[in-house]
Amino acid sequence: MRAVDIAALVDVRDLTVPGGPVGQTWLRIFRPADAAEPLAVVLYVHGDRSAVGNARTRRLASKLVTDLHAAVVVVDYSLSPTARYPVAIEEAYTAAAWIAEHGDEHGLDGARIAVAADSTGCDLADELMLMADDRGGPNLAAHVLLSPRATSVLRAALAA
Repeated sequence: MRAVDIAALVDVRDLTVPGGPVGQTWLRIFRPADAAEPLAVVLYVHGDRSAVGNARTRRLASKLVTDLHAAVVVVDYSLSPTARYPVAIEEAYTAAAWIAEHGDEHGLDGARIAVAADSTGCDLADELMLMADDRGGPNLAAHVLLSPRATSVLRAALAA
């Protein structure tokens, strides 16, 4: 029996969207290679050791895509100590707001967004949920700490 290369089942696209404290925010979008319909979105808030381009983040995003048949958006937010608070949280919020308003242009269902995080990304995800609530949107379906049981929680939160 041959192992399946999960990465081969996933399309990856980099995108720069307007907004945020530096004027633009960089995203990496992972989606099932065969998806035609608008997909629910997991906005993954990485920890400072799990940067956007590293192999661990790519594997995690690809696995979530195939397990959930959803898109995963990873924000390349500015890290400290180069950027000071609240730059990273504003960049994450910019990504969430962009998905809600313009995601349909890229096959993303802006009405079904869940936030997932692990490691030090959890604090940023907490702040993102509070910020979205304080600002009246975007509507975020769930906030999930990634663990072995996270897939079933995300699947339920993103159900149409």
